[in-house]
Amino acid sequence: MKLLSTLTLILFFGLSQINFAQAETYKAIGAVSDLMTSKPLTGASVLIISKSSGKELKGIATDEKGFFTIESIPESKVRVKISMVGYQTQVIDSVALDQTSRLGLIRLLATTIEVPEVVIKSIKPLIEFHADRQVINMDRLPGSSGTVTEALKNSGLVEVEPSTNKITVRGQGLKIQMDGHEYNMPAEMLAQMPATMIDQVEVILAPGAKESAEGGTYILNLISKKEAYSNYSGMFSLNASSNANSFGGMYLNYKGGKLNVFSQAYGNHSIGKNINESERYVFTSPNMYYQKSTGDSKYNSNYGYFKVGFDYDFDESNTATFYVNYNGYNYNGDGNNNSFVNNNNNVLQYTYEGYNKNGGANNNLSFYGFYKKKFQTKGHELLFDAMYTSFGNPTDGKMKMNYSNRVGRPEMQNNNTDVTAKTFIFKTDYVLPINTNRFEAGYNFTYRTRNNGYNVENFSYITGTWVDSLKLSNLFKYYESINALYATYAHKLGDFDVKFGLRAENLASEGNQITQNTSFSENFLSFFPNLNLAYKLSEMYQLSLNAFRRITYPQIYYINPFRRYLGLNNYSAGNPKIKPTYVNSVALNFSQFISVFYNYTTGTVTSAMTTENDSTLISTFLNLNNDKSYGVNLTLPYYNSPMMPFKLPDFISSCYISFNYRYSKQSGQFLKEDLSLINKSYTLNAYLGFKLWWDIDANVSVYYVPRTENRRMVRGEMKYTSLYFSKTMLDRKLRINIYINDIFNSSKNYNESIGGSYYTKSNYEMLNSRSISIGLSYMFNDYKDRRDRNLDDGRDGGGGNNGGGGF
Repeated sequence: MKLLSTLTLILFFGLSQINFAQAETYKAIGAVSDLMTSKPLTGASVLIISKSSGKELKGIATDEKGFFTIESIPESKVRVKISMVGYQTQVIDSVALDQTSRLGLIRLLATTIEVPEVVIKSIKPLIEFHADRQVINMDRLPGSSGTVTEALKNSGLVEVEPSTNKITVRGQGLKIQMDGHEYNMPAEMLAQMPATMIDQVEVILAPGAKESAEGGTYILNLISKKEAYSNYSGMFSLNASSNANSFGGMYLNYKGGKLNVFSQAYGNHSIGKNINESERYVFTSPNMYYQKSTGDSKYNSNYGYFKVGFDYDFDESNTATFYVNYNGYNYNGDGNNNSFVNNNNNVLQYTYEGYNKNGGANNNLSFYGFYKKKFQTKGHELLFDAMYTSFGNPTDGKMKMNYSNRVGRPEMQNNNTDVTAKTFIFKTDYVLPINTNRFEAGYNFTYRTRNNGYNVENFSYITGTWVDSLKLSNLFKYYESINALYATYAHKLGDFDVKFGLRAENLASEGNQITQNTSFSENFLSFFPNLNLAYKLSEMYQLSLNAFRRITYPQIYYINPFRRYLGLNNYSAGNPKIKPTYVNSVALNFSQFISVFYNYTTGTVTSAMTTENDSTLISTFLNLNNDKSYGVNLTLPYYNSPMMPFKLPDFISSCYISFNYRYSKQSGQFLKEDLSLINKSYTLNAYLGFKLWWDIDANVSVYYVPRTENRRMVRGEMKYTSLYFSKTMLDRKLRINIYINDIFNSSKNYNESIGGSYYTKSNYEMLNSRSISIGLSYMFNDYKDRRDRNLDDGRDGGGGNNGGGGF
């Protein structure tokens, strides 16, 4: 009897399990839209096909909003086929419904001819997670019908500063790349580039050994689309604003057979006006104890960019690219200021009026060549890159000062600089796939020369001629070479991803100060290991650990020791003993939502001031001993998509809030000045997108940084609010946008600098920050941006020389 009861219980349990297994079903949820217009497709056919047998299991048509929900699907491993008359059929080859039922937004390409169906191996999530980077799939991102910058705001991975369109990660600057190589695109132009040109955006949180060890801590790599639906295609854009700033550009592409010819052009004109006020105390000077200045300035500038080149496919295994690139910049500015000087008893000593006029140009011409050899095994490649750049940066300046105690004998000074540079870069990379793993190795070589002449003349009332009475004119020559070797290995095992590598880099430099008949040389050999670990929890969530090391070599204008006159009792000078800055970083990330990081920086380069001979302020560059910082970034992105757990109201397209906290502690000393300090900073960035009537997209963004204060510095709060509208027409080819910049006219800067023997305070306000701009862009023949490669390391810029200065 007992045995019979036991058998009955086992049989009942087994049958219930069979019935339960038979009853277990799955569902699929998603939406279908037009690839180019983003409009929902009503009546599109969605078929669920068995992965094992190939039989059709379920099917449905999308509703009036393009959504579909298919329930009671008997199998979990399926294929999904989406089709509609007038569109290219799309097949998702592998879907695991037991892992996720949300297929997300599926975009179909409209076509007037019959084309074969496109097969996708699997559904691309909004964000893909890898050991060293997170990848944004642009066609699944809300706002991808607009610009690249606009779409990236919705990702939650990056931040976009509204006033400048500058993109940052964790509050830090980054390098912009196009398909793995430096891409020197102005922020304004990136803000106008249609997102439909970009396939993916890689946010590289831990640059590997392959990447140059120098530059921003993080890298933003834009991966352009490769499709070309016509032999010729292009895009034109134009933007003008109420503050007289304007820019525009064009892209043209022609493809015929094995040859692809491309060209790009961009132009920008800007005008700026500002007012400023400053105060200065020199506690050690009884006669020049206090000085107050007020002034205003204005400038206008023009920027031009042009590129032309070609790609040629010799066969399926050999490809070459060549292009010529030119970019030029010129500016003119003038300023006025009024100052008075009191002694330590607050008795007026004298007053003076100052006038400055300066101008300059920046011309850069580059020649670039690239060759790729593909071997039989997929991913097995050998690549060569070479680039030659010629750079020029002439400037000129005039200064005039009228003193109350020297009536009729104003101080007058003329100065000009002549900067020339030449750079050659060569790079080779070898990639070897080993099953599901990957090995890479390569060599980089850079050689650079730079000459800088700085000529200064003061008017002498004794001789009635212009002479260099302050002995400021000088000639400086600089040479450097960089040799680097690297190797990386990537291994993937299930949901675990491991990537590690090592880069060895040697910089040898020599500087000759011809005027002083002095020279110096440096030689730095550095190693840069990196380790990246990741564990994928699901398609939307991942835990990762990144550890890496980076370097920043001294900018060339930091090095020249000769003094430059900045105004009454105010000089600046370089420091030939400056060493590189090393950054050691560790970060723990949970997808794009939470990131905790720690950076240990040695040899931080900073600008420091001290007093000389009681009343003269000297500013120079030096290495701090170290800088320790840690922080946390919290990001809450949300948008209307079938992938999200709940739906926002229809009129809200997306929103996100990002909060950053950073704590840093630095130590160092310059002459008598103790530069040690502790600093805390906070940043809030919020964005809300709307869908308005007549298919108008709108968004409002808010950027806020509260007042920052430490023992050596005070920085006023920064706040910025902007409003944006856009409308597309003519099948998404024509796009019109209106941008209201700095609605509350709050673009102001307040700074204090505190030293042992001095104190300075300054206010700065842009008078034309608030503006309204309107822009137009038009694409024809489904233009897609090409995959440019650029080896420029960014060290040939004329930074620090604007305004008529020099080495």
